[in-house]
Amino acid sequence: MREEMPIGFGFALAENEKAMSSFAKMTEEEKKQVMEAARSVQTKSGMRSLVEDLGKLEG
Repeated sequence: MREEMPIGFGFALAENEKAMSSFAKMTEEEKKQVMEAARSVQTKSGMRSLVEDLGKLEG
């Protein structure tokens, strides 16, 4: 079963093209780990920071 993406993470990802591209290139296990991290984020700025870090990854 595919895990549901946290809403705030999805919105933040949609606003950052580089992060979305990096996320799309990840393995299913990597995506699962990122979504688990996103579920633990408590603030909008924290989510933005997580997504910005994804955008800095080399694809």
